Amino acid sequence: MLASVPMSDTTPLTRRERRLRRALIATSVAAGFMVILVGAVIFVWIQYILPSPADPFTRGPYVTAIGPTTASLRWQIPSGKRVQIVATTPAGRTITSGTGNLSGLTPGTRQGWVAVVDGSARASGTITTAPVDPGAVVRFTAFGDFGAGGAAEWAVGRVAAAQEPAFTVVPGDNTYLLSAPVLFDHNIFAPMRALLAQGPFISTMGEHDLAYFGGRAIADALGLPNGGNRYLFSYGPVRFIVLGLQMDGADVAFVRTALALPGARHTYLVVHRPPSPGNPVLAIARGRVTAVIAGHLHRYERRVVDGVPLLTVGTGGGPRSSDEALTPRSADAIVSLAVYGVLRVDDGPQSVSMVFLDDSGRVRDRVVLP
Repeated sequence: MLASVPMSDTTPLTRRERRLRRALIATSVAAGFMVILVGAVIFVWIQYILPSPADPFTRGPYVTAIGPTTASLRWQIPSGKRVQIVATTPAGRTITSGTGNLSGLTPGTRQGWVAVVDGSARASGTITTAPVDPGAVVRFTAFGDFGAGGAAEWAVGRVAAAQEPAFTVVPGDNTYLLSAPVLFDHNIFAPMRALLAQGPFISTMGEHDLAYFGGRAIADALGLPNGGNRYLFSYGPVRFIVLGLQMDGADVAFVRTALALPGARHTYLVVHRPPSPGNPVLAIARGRVTAVIAGHLHRYERRVVDGVPLLTVGTGGGPRSSDEALTPRSADAIVSLAVYGVLRVDDGPQSVSMVFLDDSGRVRDRVVLP
């Protein structure tokens, strides 16, 4: 017996049903068109509108020198395009330079700058010019042993930049494992870009800096006087005597001459290796310098050696042994922390406030020096 096959419904559609069908078809077509239109808009937005142009700079711009009314910046831009630095003073004046050498800035103030390429700002920073007021507070940061290019160094750079210092004191070992120019962008200028856009590094030479042709390349890149050894840096009423890898009897004459110069309310010694008791430089520095700032030991320590405050800040992100075999605590340390971080210094006319912040921005130590 054959199964019956149902006949298709050939009943004509009513007028209302035909209208509904046409409306449904029109809605489907419109929806499809909108999907295509939205997709096209998103494609154009992502492909042509949303992306920002690639950074034209492979290095910087970064500050290498600063004074009461002047500042110098450097950069690298492989395209060879013209760069103009445009600074704005607090009074609303515009100061421009095509060489990176700015003049006519307002003393003792924070003023912004931008680097203009192809008619628009492509990089920016701020400059805090040296004060002419002897009573002005001077803020700077300090850390050494930083140029490894790792996450810890990036964190230290961010914490330091957040303090808005006028400059940064670096007691050596600016790059690891040696100061070959091919390493500079990865190890120094990328992690420290925001900080170097605010002020120069007042640095000396550590073992890793000296391991490549005596550190000449790194000294030139950072704009350090005298190859980063035995030079003076003055910023308003504050002075720094920068010595080099270590201080010993050969530095006594230079330090004595520097201490005899007038015009500084506070003076700091900067050296890579922390001095030991009995160091001849400490004998002439006692009572005449505010503190010695050193690195080399990859930890933060606050000590007093032969009556001179010593701050060891080899905390910039350089490699550190997990068992602290290479970073032992000094027996006479008042505070000793095996952490990465930044020393922030506010130098005022009556006292000097020092705060150590770790690489998460938390305060781990504080002291006030006369």
